[in-house]
Amino acid sequence: MKDFEISLEARVEILKKVQVFAELESVALKDLAAMLTERKTRAQEPVFKKGDEGYEMFILVEGEVRVHDGNHVITRLDSGDVFGEYALIDEERRSASVTTERPCSLLQLSREDFVPFMHKNPQLLLGMLQTQVKRMRDMNELEDKLSKSYLKISKQKEEIEIQNAAIKEQKQLVETQNAQLRELNDYKKQLMSVLIHGMKNPLTSAMMMTDMLSQQADLTKDSLQYIDILKQSMLRIDEVFNQIIRSNQKEELE
Repeated sequence: MKDFEISLEARVEILKKVQVFAELESVALKDLAAMLTERKTRAQEPVFKKGDEGYEMFILVEGEVRVHDGNHVITRLDSGDVFGEYALIDEERRSASVTTERPCSLLQLSREDFVPFMHKNPQLLLGMLQTQVKRMRDMNELEDKLSKSYLKISKQKEEIEIQNAAIKEQKQLVETQNAQLRELNDYKKQLMSVLIHGMKNPLTSAMMMTDMLSQQADLTKDSLQYIDILKQSMLRIDEVFNQIIRSNQKEELE
């Protein structure tokens, strides 16, 4: 891939297309654009790995990456997409790995630069919260599908295990059912990966943002009430996730 530097003007245009930053004023966008550093990668190069400490978010300017947990690919991202943004507001380790599919050009923003900028531009918190609210709306539907799929899989798993115990002498049938169990367990692991990486972690970050936003001195009574209602809704969803995770952990120990 040819060498080049992304100009300040180009960076501003890129930031305008990122939902979290789109509402910032021109001066703030220029200040933020100046904080970005450019990173170039080769194909099949790790951007970061699951378990790494996270300090930066990334904007994918050119190329394609895969977000994965081991061999399981959670999603693929291309030009214009953002990843690793939760590292800007929490200190959790990376919940998944990101690896390039082909040579990439990235812009990265560090937590060290972002936090002072956020304090100077508190409206950014509202933009981040709005992004999380949209994700939560999408998560409500995914939550329902996930719960139904989880219960269905658990029921199928139990039925197969009962059948397996009753027909031990029928070797061929047992082997077939064992294969089905492996497939179900793999699918169950994928569902748990979606829950943790695609839902639980964003939800935790959203709850942290509501706490940060509620501490702003200039919020109206209605805004505080809205934030409290939103937080209570997130707490309810978080408890559902925790129950599923605890149930899964209990099954794995048995």
